Amino acid sequence: MIFRLFVLGASFSSLALSAEPAISVNPATMPATGTIDKRFQSFNTEMLEVTGGRFWKPYKDVKPGSTAGGPGADLYGYRPPIDLTQPRLRKLAAALGPMYLRVSGTWANTFFQDTDGRVPDTPPKGFKGVLTRQQWKGVVDFARAANAELMVSFATSEGTRDAAGVWTLGQARAFLAYTKSIGGRIAAAEFMNEPNVADRGGAPKGYDAGAYARDVAVFRAFLKQDAPDIVFLGLVRSWRVARSRSR
Repeated sequence: MIFRLFVLGASFSSLALSAEPAISVNPATMPATGTIDKRFQSFNTEMLEVTGGRFWKPYKDVKPGSTAGGPGADLYGYRPPIDLTQPRLRKLAAALGPMYLRVSGTWANTFFQDTDGRVPDTPPKGFKGVLTRQQWKGVVDFARAANAELMVSFATSEGTRDAAGVWTLGQARAFLAYTKSIGGRIAAAEFMNEPNVADRGGAPKGYDAGAYARDVAVFRAFLKQDAPDIVFLGLVRSWRVARSRSR
């Protein structure tokens, strides 16, 4: 009897719901409340993944009990450069486009070797690695194949600075000139990766807000003169980006 009453109640409920008018939703008639860039869906590739070097290990390779900064921590290991010519990788990436591809990270403090000569076994003093022409061309070609606009940050470590510790333009100019020479385009640029933790990102010892403001003034003037079409990116907070035109 209880089961029958339950079924009967369910039937009355269904009848009551079916008596209500149907609600239809037509997105075409809805007023727009805002828009986003068509390249809103984007991703980051660490510069070290392009050059190869010591990077975070896959979780499966981390020894049990290892913790960041702890005794015996073993969280890093050599990672070879990504093969950006893989057809499958390009096809999968292209399915996400159009997008921005950010190539940056703490390891962006690399020396750009603007020749096709032998790569040194160790990077020049003041740099964490070496980025070759061939490697960067691979990034430019990959971005083109994936319908991605490039975003970068520049090397700002001690190897880029003069005797007074002021950031200099040599490396940045060579990097932009080569990018242009191979038909590439940089859509947007940060001065450095995560200036809120500059001491961890390769900045000189004692680097503070005043030094950052001084260097950004140099960088901004550089963009206005050498690359006025590049959008200057200013980091407001980790992973939150504000955009302003460099001119």
